[in-house]
Amino acid sequence: MNARLHGILLSTAGVVLLSPDILVVRWVPLDHATLLFWRGVLLFFGFGLLALYRYRGRLGARLREAGPAGLGCALSFALTTYCFTQSMKLTSPTATMMIISTAPVFAALIGRFWLGESASRKTLVTIVITLAGIGIIVADKDGHNSLAGNLYALGAALFMALNFNIARRAAPRDLSPMLILGGLFASVLALLQGGQPALPGTTELAVMALTAALLMPLGYTLLQLAPRYIQATEVSLFLLLEAVLGPLWVWLVLGEVPGERTLLGSLVVCAALLFHCLGRLPKNRTGLPPAASPPLA
Repeated sequence: MNARLHGILLSTAGVVLLSPDILVVRWVPLDHATLLFWRGVLLFFGFGLLALYRYRGRLGARLREAGPAGLGCALSFALTTYCFTQSMKLTSPTATMMIISTAPVFAALIGRFWLGESASRKTLVTIVITLAGIGIIVADKDGHNSLAGNLYALGAALFMALNFNIARRAAPRDLSPMLILGGLFASVLALLQGGQPALPGTTELAVMALTAALLMPLGYTLLQLAPRYIQATEVSLFLLLEAVLGPLWVWLVLGEVPGERTLLGSLVVCAALLFHCLGRLPKNRTGLPPAASPPLA
């Protein structure tokens, strides 16, 4: 398969699997510490089972191969999870998703100054168009906003971009098994926050298990693999699609109908992603990942 197409398919599938998460975080009536703790525990088991299935007896070797870069990815993932859930509790879901959608900007800046990668003009134009579309969505007021919540969302975008760039620099090594530790670190952060995690209700636990132990491990693993084939900036760009799909899930399940501006902004984002993808697939026909940059270790 064309390497670039491979990366695009991994990114798209990963985002689609992650998209119901915003609905679950919004619906589950738990305080932040409890939500983060159980989310981390379920992610730990979900990523662990997925890694055991993929690597079986080679999992230990894969974890050792990840080295310091893998620990960086795990910590970045845990901090992204912490900031995201905290933001969802403090500000509106749409504001959270819009601010997290700035991850491509951080990814491009980190990639430029750390990896020496220059984002193409087409990628930069796509970022501008997609952010404009997200801005249109946010202009459709859907609830309260808070400075603290918005800052947490900004932190989530920063750590997400850092994670993808670490994976990009470590290519072709697969760092996705280290997301097992990412789930564990998230639970530790919940305990350090001073929370006393209580067992949630059966329904809440089942819904969180579906997303945190199944859909999210699959989605994040695909996104963690994608930077082996395309730039980290481009991977984080596809996360903008989640800002469109998330509100649609809320609409379909909770009955919160998106306004005309939300629909218009969604169309702008989808058009920008199509603009970004079309016409660039034939560049790499080898089916091989791009050359790896020097690892962190």
